[in-house]
Amino acid sequence: MTDLRLILKSLMARATSTAVTCLLIAIAVALLLSMLSLREAGRRSFTRGVGNAHLVVSGDSSPLVAVLNGLFYANPPRAALPESKVIEITTSFPWAWAIPTQLGDSFRGFPVIATTPQFLKDFEPAPGEPWVFADGRNIERPFEVVLASGVARATGLGIGDRLHLTHGMGVGGSPPPRAPARQESQVVSVPGPMVDEVNEVMEVNEVMEDDHHGHVHADGGEHVHDEVVFEVVGVLAPSGTHHDRLVITELQGAWFIHAIDRRELAGRPAPGSVEQLEEADRLITGILLRTPVRAGRSSAAILQGAFDRLRRDPSITVASPSTQVDRLFGIVASLDAVFIALGAGILLSGVISVMLVLWNSMELRRRQIAVLRVLGCPQRRILGLVLTESAIIGLVGAIAGGLLAVGGASLAAGLLAIRTGVVVSPNVDPKAAVLIAAGTVALAALAGVAPAIKAYRTPVADNLRPLD
Repeated sequence: MTDLRLILKSLMARATSTAVTCLLIAIAVALLLSMLSLREAGRRSFTRGVGNAHLVVSGDSSPLVAVLNGLFYANPPRAALPESKVIEITTSFPWAWAIPTQLGDSFRGFPVIATTPQFLKDFEPAPGEPWVFADGRNIERPFEVVLASGVARATGLGIGDRLHLTHGMGVGGSPPPRAPARQESQVVSVPGPMVDEVNEVMEVNEVMEDDHHGHVHADGGEHVHDEVVFEVVGVLAPSGTHHDRLVITELQGAWFIHAIDRRELAGRPAPGSVEQLEEADRLITGILLRTPVRAGRSSAAILQGAFDRLRRDPSITVASPSTQVDRLFGIVASLDAVFIALGAGILLSGVISVMLVLWNSMELRRRQIAVLRVLGCPQRRILGLVLTESAIIGLVGAIAGGLLAVGGASLAAGLLAIRTGVVVSPNVDPKAAVLIAAGTVALAALAGVAPAIKAYRTPVADNLRPLD
C-alpha cells in the first residue's frame, strides 16, 4: 500500500472532523482573498467612476461629501446653489465645460439627475469612455428623460414610455406591472407660448387601449410628482459604472415640478410653464467642471489655479474627485486591516484545529503505527506521513477557499451594486491566491509537527499487546 493511499484512508476514517477542519480553513482563506480582491476592485471602481470631471462644486459640508453625493449619488445634497452662483462660477474661468446638476428626486429607487444635454455629450462616466445611446436620443426639451442601462433593464421601460418622478431618494424594489388604461386624465394645463411643446409631453391619453406605452408611477416614495408626466426619449448602453443607475432629465423640467410644490406650500398659484419660473425656482445642487487639457492628457497645470480660486469662496465647497477617492480609501484602510486580521485569526484557529485533530487521532492510531513499525516502516517515514496528512488538509482547505472567494466576491459585488449602485468587478489576484495557499499549506504542515513527533515516539511493544 502506498503512502498516499495510507494517508487518504486515514483521512476518510475520520471524514467528519477532516471536513470541518478543511471548511474552517477554507472560510479563512476565502475571507482573506475576498477582502483583497474587493478592496482593489473597489478602488478601481471608485477611481474609474469619477469620470472625466476635474472638479465638483456644491453646497455640501465637506469635499468628500460633495464627491459622494455629486458623483456617486449617495444622498441628495442638503444645500442648493442659486443660478446666479452657477453663472458666476462658469464665467469666471475658461472651462472646457461646466455642467450644472440637480439631485434629490428618484424613480423606483434610482437617482434622478436633472441637468443639461451637455451631460450626455461631454461628461464621460469612465475616463475615455463617453456615453453611447442604445436607442433614442439625448434630452432636448423639458419633461424628457433618458434611462441608463441599469434602469431600463430593471424597469422594462423603453422609448415612448411615460413616468412620474418621486421626491427624495425613494426605495428600490421590483417594478410593478404597467398601469392599465386610464379613464381619467392627468394633465397639467400649460398656457403661454410653450403650450404646444409642454402639453405634447405631459398629456395623458384618456383611453390607451391601442397604445402599449403605459404611465408608470414611481412607487415607495414619500411624494410623487404626479402633476407632470415625463417621457422616455433615450436609453443608454451599459458603461460598467454606477452611472448605469441614473435617470437623466432636463434641468428646467425638474425646476418646474419643484416650483409647483414650493408655490403650493406658499399658497400661491402653480407656474403655467417653464418660462414662468422665478429665480428662487432655479436652483442646482452641484456643478461638474473640467479644465482645458492637451490631447492625450487627463489634466493640466491650470487645474490647481482654478481649484485655489474657487476655494476662496466660502459659500461653496469645491472638491477634486480623484483626491477625495484617495482620501476615502485612506479612511477605510484601517477597516480593511480589521477584516484581514479577522481572516488571519480564523486561519490560525483552523491551523490549531488541524493540530488538535491529528493529535487526538494519534491516540486512536497507536496500534496502527506500531504495526507499521513492525512491518519495517522507519520512524522518519511515520513522521513524513503525519506531516503530509496535515499539509493535505491545508491544501484542500486552500483550494476550497479559493473557490469560495470567487463566488463570495461576486455575490458581494452584486449586493453592493443593488444596494449602493457602486459597480465593482472583483478578480482574485493569482499571485495573492498562490501566496495565501502556500502559506496555508505551510502553516498546516507546521501544525502537524507536534502530532508527528508524538507518532514518531510511539512505543512499539506497548501498543502490540493483545486487546482486553
